[in-house]
Amino acid sequence: MASVRTGLARFVKKGLFRLVSARTITGSAENHFMQIKNLAEEHHARCLVVDPISALAKSGNKGTVHSVAERLIDWAKSAGITVVCTSLPDKAEPQLEGTPLQISTIADTWIHLNYLVHAGERNRGLSIVKSRGTAHSNQVRELVLSSTGVTLADAYTAGGEVIMGTLRWEKERAVRAAREETEAAAKQKRDALETEDVDLEVRIKAMQRQLKARRTEKRVRGRLAADHTVDMARGRTHLSELRGVDTV
Repeated sequence: MASVRTGLARFVKKGLFRLVSARTITGSAENHFMQIKNLAEEHHARCLVVDPISALAKSGNKGTVHSVAERLIDWAKSAGITVVCTSLPDKAEPQLEGTPLQISTIADTWIHLNYLVHAGERNRGLSIVKSRGTAHSNQVRELVLSSTGVTLADAYTAGGEVIMGTLRWEKERAVRAAREETEAAAKQKRDALETEDVDLEVRIKAMQRQLKARRTEKRVRGRLAADHTVDMARGRTHLSELRGVDTV
């Protein structure tokens, strides 16, 4: 467990965690049940993990083992102990989601772990088959065990299919590259539009200055024409006065 950054040593030292291993060939399923029960009561356990409970199938006939497994779960529930059991899949029908002891029907929560082999790579897929009275996701998530710890990756779908491992990494890289390319093209377009805006603003200001100059020139020309008309009228009046001509 330390290899996936799950330290249990401190809990062992504090007496909060106890690990007991036993081989199924050392006794019957009934004997193993009594041993588990005695150890749990002695430790005042609040949580019990049996890994794997399907190993009890080697300790007797199927009917007896199934009865012992049911009694174990019923006893844990009545004692207020949270019990977590792991079980190997049924080898007779590996395509079906079932266990050799067929106790999944009495479990409150059923978590299914399987291996997905695709493109030469094996990945762990985790999903919840049922969780009685609790809302839960119906998606298959990738379970990653690494030196950084246990990680449950978010579901990633492409083309209506959940992809994991290297395929997911390659797809994410392709999507990221496409997004960066789109963002670069959008930025280039924005820059071009901003440049055009600047050019238009410069042209507009130049045209405004030109319009202002033309209006000023028109006012000056109008004023000069009016002054010329006044000067001409005054000149004619003056000539008429010099010639002694009466003006009407």
